[in-house]
Amino acid sequence: MTETDQRHNAEARLQQSEETFRLLVASVKDYAIFFLDPSGTIMTWNAGAERIKGYAPQEIIGRHFSVFYPEADIRSGKPAMELDVARATGRFEEEGWRLRKDGTPFWANVVITAVYDDSGTLHGFGEVTRDLSKRREADEQLRQSEEMFRLLVASVKDYAIFLLDPEGHVMTWNAGAERIKGYAPREIIGHHFSAFYPEEDKRDGKPARELEIARESGSVEDEGWRLRKNGTRFWANVVITAVFDERRTLRGFTKVTRDMTERKRAEEVQQAFLEQREARLQAEEERRHAEASFRVAQEANRAKDEFLMTLSHELRTPLTSILGWARLLPTMKPEDLGFADAVGSINRSAQLQARLIDDVLDVSRIVSGKLRLTVEDVEIEQVLAAAVETVSPSADAKMVHIETAFGPQLGSIVADATRLQQVVWNLLTNAVKFTPKSGRIMLRARRTSSHLQIDVTDSGVGIDPRFLPHVFEPFRQAENPNTRVHGGLGLGLSIVHYLVEAHGGTVAAESAGRDQGATFTVTLPLGALTSSRPEPIVFAALPSAKDLPKKLGGVTILLVDDDEESRRLVYTVLTRAGAQVTATASGPQALEAIKLLTPDLVITDIAMPHMDGYTLARKIREQLPNQKIVALSAFPAGRAGMLDTPFDAYLFKPIEPRELVDAIASAV
Repeated sequence: MTETDQRHNAEARLQQSEETFRLLVASVKDYAIFFLDPSGTIMTWNAGAERIKGYAPQEIIGRHFSVFYPEADIRSGKPAMELDVARATGRFEEEGWRLRKDGTPFWANVVITAVYDDSGTLHGFGEVTRDLSKRREADEQLRQSEEMFRLLVASVKDYAIFLLDPEGHVMTWNAGAERIKGYAPREIIGHHFSAFYPEEDKRDGKPARELEIARESGSVEDEGWRLRKNGTRFWANVVITAVFDERRTLRGFTKVTRDMTERKRAEEVQQAFLEQREARLQAEEERRHAEASFRVAQEANRAKDEFLMTLSHELRTPLTSILGWARLLPTMKPEDLGFADAVGSINRSAQLQARLIDDVLDVSRIVSGKLRLTVEDVEIEQVLAAAVETVSPSADAKMVHIETAFGPQLGSIVADATRLQQVVWNLLTNAVKFTPKSGRIMLRARRTSSHLQIDVTDSGVGIDPRFLPHVFEPFRQAENPNTRVHGGLGLGLSIVHYLVEAHGGTVAAESAGRDQGATFTVTLPLGALTSSRPEPIVFAALPSAKDLPKKLGGVTILLVDDDEESRRLVYTVLTRAGAQVTATASGPQALEAIKLLTPDLVITDIAMPHMDGYTLARKIREQLPNQKIVALSAFPAGRAGMLDTPFDAYLFKPIEPRELVDAIASAV
C-alpha cells in the first residue's frame, strides 16, 4: 500500500471516529452537552440538553447561553465571569440554579471547559450540565432529618424522649416513653402532650405555659406529677427544649421525661424520719401554721373592711341623689329646669339602692339559713323571657345586644319561679355590666332527660385566671375598691351560686382570660323541692327641705364625680346657690379642664375608675399648690383619718343640699 493510500485510510478512520464521537455526544440524555463560541453563543445541542433544558436545537442554537441563568445572576454578570474563569484557568465548575425553557429552576452541576487548538487559539467552550434537583432534594431532606436527630440527641438527659410539633402534638415516641407512660406509638402520636398532665394543671394552663417559656428562653425544666396511660400518677423530671432550624424558625420541641417516683418516695421517707427525730422541726411547723392562720385572719379582716367600705360607698352614692333631690323638690316647680331630672334620679337611685339592699338581705338570709324556696311547676321559657325583658333597658342603654337560643320543648321545671328568674337576671345583669358598648350576650337553654342547662355568654372583659376560682365567693371583687370601673357589692354571683345549689343544681364559670369574655353555665335537675317564700321589704318616705341660700354667688367650682346622678344633683345644688360650676366625670377630664380655668374650689369624689380622688388631688397640687380641694365621698369617715389626705376638707355622702352649700361657703 502506498503512502498516499495509507494517508487516505488514516483520514477516513479519523472522520469515522469523529462521526462516532459526534453521534455519541448527540445521543447522551443524562447530560446536557453543547458547544459555545468564544462569545458564549450556542453552536451545538445534544439530546440531553433538549431533555434537561427543554429547548429543541432550532430554538436555542445561535442564542447566548446566559438564557439559562436566573435574572439575578445575569444582573451580576455571572455568565461572563464563568467564561472568563474558564478562559484563564482552562475550566470552570459549580453547582447552582439554572432555568429551563418554561422558566422553572433546577439545581445543576455545570462544567465549562475552554477549547484551544494546537496553536493556542481559543475556539470556544464546551459546557456539560447535569440536573441534580432530585439529589439536592434528597440531600436536603437527609440534612434536615440528621439535624433534627442531632438536636434531639443533644437535648437528651434521661429516658422518655419524644418530639412535639410547635403546637404541642406528639410526633415521635421512643421505647423509654412507651415504658414510662404506657402508650404504644400508634396510641399517642398525633395527640396533644397535655394528656400527660393532671386535670388541675390543665385547668391552670400549665402545658401551654411551659411551651411558651421554652419558646422564649430555649428550654424549661420542671418536677411534678404526670399521668400514665392507666391514669396513675408518677413524679417526673421534665425537660422541654425548643428546636429551631438555621433560620431560627421554630420546628417543635424535644421533651425528655424521667420517672423520679422512687427518688421522691425515698426523700419523703427520709423527711418523715427527720421529722420524727427532730421535735424542733415540728415546733417550727406549728409556728408556721400559726403564722398562716394569722395571715388568713388578716386577709378575712381586710376582705371585711373592703366590703364595708364598698357597701358604704354603694349605699351612700344613690342615697345622696335621693336625699338631695328630695329636699330640693319642694322648692321647685314642675316646669323648672331640673325638675324632671330630680324625679328620674330619685326613681333610678331608689331602684339601685333597693337592689343593693335585697342582695345584702339575701346574703344575710343565706348565712343564717333563713332563705326558703317556694316551689311549683314553672314554665322555663317564660322565666327566661321575663329575665331578658327586665335586663333589656340597661343593655339597650349600652347598645349591648342580647341574643337567645332556646332548645325545643323546654317545658316546665319544679322550682321557685322568683328565685330562678333572679338567677338568670343576676347572670344577665353581670354580663351587661362587664360587656363594653356594642357588645353581645348570648342566653342559651336546652333540656335533657334529667337536667336543664342555661348558659350566659358575653363578649366582655373576661375573668383573670387567678380570680376565676374566687368568682362565686361573697364580697370578692377583682377590682381595687378605689379605682374600680364597675359598681356593685360583689354579691350577685355568690347569690346565684347559693340559689342554684338550693335547687339541687350547679353553676360554673369559664373564661379564656382578660378581654376574652366569659360563660356561666347553670345546670338544674328537673326534680321537686320544698320551702317557703321570704317576706317583702318595705321602704320609708324621705323628709323635705327649704329653699337654698344664695351663698355662693361669684364662686367658680370644678366638680369631679363619675356617678352621673350624684354629679347632676351637686351641680344643681351649687348652681342654685349662685356658683358657676364646671362638671367632669373623671380625673383625666378634670386635669384637662383645670388647664383652661382656675376655679376657687375643686370638689371631687374619691372612688372613680382609672384615677381616684387622692391621685387627682395630688396631680392638681403639682400644678396649683394653693388650690382649695374638697373631697365629697361615700367612703366612711374613718378611712380618711387613716390616710395622709391631700384635701382641705372632707364631706360625706349623703349630704343635705343646705349642708353642702354651707360647707362649700365655709371652704371658700
